[in-house]
Amino acid sequence: MIELIRNTKIDFMGKRIFALVFSALMIILGIVSIVQISRGKANLGIDFAGGTAVQIKFNIDIPLQDIRKTLVDGGVTEFDLQTLTSENKVLIRIKKGEQTLGGRSKKIITVLSDKYSKENIVVDSTTEIGPKVGGRLRNDAFWAVIASIIG
Repeated sequence: MIELIRNTKIDFMGKRIFALVFSALMIILGIVSIVQISRGKANLGIDFAGGTAVQIKFNIDIPLQDIRKTLVDGGVTEFDLQTLTSENKVLIRIKKGEQTLGGRSKKIITVLSDKYSKENIVVDSTTEIGPKVGGRLRNDAFWAVIASIIG
């Protein structure tokens, strides 16, 4: 028999209480997540809830609060704005709403282009997930959590 590590003596039975507590905590966490998802109270990303994410690179340095104000003034509401590690890049996420999917990303790009000119804005990526896809992913995640609890 091949031994990669010689003379290993691990007291697994002595660690059983720790393993039991850890397993119980994971089961409780799974049950809490099932309840939160089923009640619609979980803070799900756009992958599960449906929505739009637009990643934009600015050729000029613009403070985040100015971008936020520009979007609000342009009629874009209920969005998350996040700076990325790359220089002058932001990620704008909007959860599902009444507006069509393509309309939301176009509105974001138009509002920012009008304020800061098209030459200063480069759209790196646009991701749009409809409510049907988000619902299916949410349902699959729900059943994955159930399966993991059952074992």
